[in-house]
Amino acid sequence: MGNQHDEKLTINKVAELCGVSKTTISRFLNGKYENMSVETRERIASVIAELDYHPNRSAQRLKSSKAMLIGCVLADVSSPFSAILLKGISDVCEKAGYHVLFADSAEDPIKERNAIQGFLENDVDGLLVNATGSNEEYLLELKSKLPLVFVDRVASKYEFDDVCSPNEDTAYDTTKLLFSMGYSTVAFIAEDIKRIMPRIQRRAGYSRAARECGQSPICFEFMANDVASCSNSISAYVKEHENQRIALFCANGVTAMNALVSISSLGIKVGYDFGFCTFDNWNWLQIAKPGISTIQLGTIEKGVEAARLLIKRIECSENVPCSPEHIVIPSQLIIRDSMLSVRPKES
Repeated sequence: MGNQHDEKLTINKVAELCGVSKTTISRFLNGKYENMSVETRERIASVIAELDYHPNRSAQRLKSSKAMLIGCVLADVSSPFSAILLKGISDVCEKAGYHVLFADSAEDPIKERNAIQGFLENDVDGLLVNATGSNEEYLLELKSKLPLVFVDRVASKYEFDDVCSPNEDTAYDTTKLLFSMGYSTVAFIAEDIKRIMPRIQRRAGYSRAARECGQSPICFEFMANDVASCSNSISAYVKEHENQRIALFCANGVTAMNALVSISSLGIKVGYDFGFCTFDNWNWLQIAKPGISTIQLGTIEKGVEAARLLIKRIECSENVPCSPEHIVIPSQLIIRDSMLSVRPKES
C-alpha cells in the first residue's frame, strides 16, 4: 500500500482497499460501530493508519450543512475533574469528526453566558454545559434552538438531557457506613455550594443519613481557596467533639485538598480517631499517606456519554421533539486507611 501515499486519497479509495463499502468507512470515521465486526473495525483502522488518511472535514461540513463544532463550557478548568471530563468528551467528538470549543466560566454566571453567546456566534451544532446553576432560564430559551446536554451538574427545575452521578444516594450510603463503622459524629464540608446541584444533592444525602442515625447535620461551607476559613471550621469541629471518634466527609476533591492542608496544619492525624472520606478519586488521593477513602465518580465516562448523547441529538434525522434522556453513571466507594474501623498499630 506504500505507493498509495503518492495518490490523492479519497474515502472511496480507502473503502476499496479495505474491501468494504464507502458507507461502512463513513460509519467507522463517525464512531458508529453498531453491527460492525471487530475484524472489520481492526482492518479499517489498520488501513487508515498505514495510509495516514484524514477525511476532508470541509467537504463534510458542506455536505451536511453542519459546522461540525461543539461548544463546551466548564465551571472550573483548573480542577482535575475538568481535565478528566474533557478527555472523555474530546475522544468521542474527535472520532465523530467534531471539533470542540472550550470555555471556562470560573463559576461566574456572566462569564458562562458570554461563553455560550460566543459559541453561538461560531455556529456550533450543540452545547455541553457544566453549569454554574444561575443561567437556567437563558439555557431553556436555547433548548428549542439547538441540542444541549448538561454534564455532571443537572438543572434544578427544567427538563434537559443530562449525564450525572447518583450524588444524593451515594452521600447517604457513605454517611450511613461511617456511622456503622463506629464514628460518633460525621460532618460534611463543601466549598461554595451556591446553586451547584452535585453539592446540593450530596449535602442532602448526608443530612438525611445523619438524621436517621440520630445526629443533627453538621455542615461547613467555605469560600473558594479560603484555607483559613476551612481550617477554622475543622478546628472548631474537633474541639467541640474532643475525645470522640469523629469523621469528615468532603463534597469533592478540591474541598478535600483544602481540608487536608488544614488538618495537617492543625496536627490532626487522619485515621482511626478522625475519619476522612471524599468524592473524587483523584490520583494524588490514592498515594496520600494514609490512603484517602474516595468515591469514584466515573468522570471520564460522564464525558463520553454526554458527548455521545449530544452528537446523537445533533445527527437525529427527525426534527421532532423527544423526551429528555437522564443518564446516571454509577459511583463506587473505595475504602482506604482514612476510614479504618480498627486502631492502627503503633509504628
